[in-house]
Amino acid sequence: MSTRFGFVRRESTIHNLNPAMKLFSLIFLMISILAYPSWVLSGLLFLVILMSFRVARVPIRISSNRVRFLVIFSLILLLFQVILTPNGIILAYFVPRIGDVGPFIPITSFGLERGLSISLRFLLIVFSSMLFISVTNPTLLAHSLTKFRIPYRYSFALVIALRFLPLFDMETNLVRMSQKSRGISSEIGGLKKILRTIRYTFYPLLVSALSRVETLSLSMDGRGFGYRPERSYLRESTWSKVDFLVMALSVGLLFFSFLLALGMFPELSAIL
Repeated sequence: MSTRFGFVRRESTIHNLNPAMKLFSLIFLMISILAYPSWVLSGLLFLVILMSFRVARVPIRISSNRVRFLVIFSLILLLFQVILTPNGIILAYFVPRIGDVGPFIPITSFGLERGLSISLRFLLIVFSSMLFISVTNPTLLAHSLTKFRIPYRYSFALVIALRFLPLFDMETNLVRMSQKSRGISSEIGGLKKILRTIRYTFYPLLVSALSRVETLSLSMDGRGFGYRPERSYLRESTWSKVDFLVMALSVGLLFFSFLLALGMFPELSAIL
């Protein structure tokens, strides 16, 4: 059984980028869209992320159920903002006027813009994180972070978290299939069914996770992890001209977003 979430080994330009640069670019991207919450800018960046999936040859259908849930949840966010935001110009009504009754629930321009901004930012943050995990080798990420004088104990904590994500995903599927083979279905409808699902799904997963963590801890202690303040690496990550170019674009996006948020470019703010 192949995992559906984690590092996907491919040979592409995005895979060959420096892992630390990809991490910093992800952080700068998230700060940028939070500093200037524009649905136009978020939509453009979201298209760039989707194109990056294509360039990296990482199919989004690897986690089709997860993607379907994310899209539905973003549409729910959009719908709630449109319904609950009455400010702005009224564009239409959810319930039109029928005779002497109505109309009800106005759809305003501000509510639509706010809903698009929140839903697109949500999709952008999640999909950019998925892209980062799919194209970043955790081992090379640990080495590249130590180049910035980050202690390798902390960098390996991030690496272990990234490596455990696909394991937990696979373990969750195994627990669910095991419970289904026993005639126990995962139902969510009422407090009693939720507690029953947690009992038969979460508890076995928690026990399995603690067992894996204990095994990993004993293995690391047995190999003398943390004995020396520095360590050597079999594979090294370097910075290329493309890495510096992408990093410069990420920093430029960050400063550009802050300038837009401060109102330095009113003409562009009217468009974006």
